Amino acid sequence: MYSQINPQLIQNLETLGLTENEAKAYAGLVSLGEATAREVHELTNVPRAKIYEILKVLAKKGFLEVRQGSPTYFRAVDPKQVIGKIKDEFINCAIETLDQLNELSYEIPKTSPVWCIQSEWGIKNRIREILSGVKEELIVFASSPWFFQEFEAELKKLEKTCRLTLIGSEPDRFKSLPFEFRETTKDFADFINNIVIDGIHYDEELFMIADGKESIGVHSAGDKREAVVIKLPVVCYLQKMIYNRVLEPSFIKKDL
Repeated sequence: MYSQINPQLIQNLETLGLTENEAKAYAGLVSLGEATAREVHELTNVPRAKIYEILKVLAKKGFLEVRQGSPTYFRAVDPKQVIGKIKDEFINCAIETLDQLNELSYEIPKTSPVWCIQSEWGIKNRIREILSGVKEELIVFASSPWFFQEFEAELKKLEKTCRLTLIGSEPDRFKSLPFEFRETTKDFADFINNIVIDGIHYDEELFMIADGKESIGVHSAGDKREAVVIKLPVVCYLQKMIYNRVLEPSFIKKDL
């Protein structure tokens, strides 16, 4: 009978801090209205030996009410109240944790200038952080339009405040975007599309240089995608020189 409860609901409740069995028991009680421990067990497949303890924990958390008797009945507290309670506790915990982290005081003898990011959220968050800090100049190379679509609003703002050089390797893929692009030479486009190291083909998706001091490159190899952030002005200077030398004099005109 447990198949009647959406597995995604159980996963969401787990994300909110419940254990798997707690999530099953609470969802089961919401479905049943009022029920005995045995009925909850039969609906959810929470082990019989654990069901009473699970219900006791949920009651202590304030997620259900108990009517003593023979048998004892349980009733789920309104989900709006339960989720609201979880939300409030989570926000308070997050604020308190942030304050405590900001209070930490320690010295790092030497910070590495090179960092690798391997999560989609982390990559986009780091890109957004870099874009928000640009003061004078931003150079962006992309082999596909996804970056300009994802960060169009940020780039539109930077058009007004800094020197913005946007570079595309395949003109037809960028014409529909609301920006003007520089085009790379064919030799560079061929090179960037055929990078093979130790037998692994690397697809260079994005490269960005901010104020000549910080760069980020995003690439994929097979099903692995990562970004490399470099904070070395001399390296960023050399990277900028390379891109200046591989640009065609013409521009990719945007469609009007």
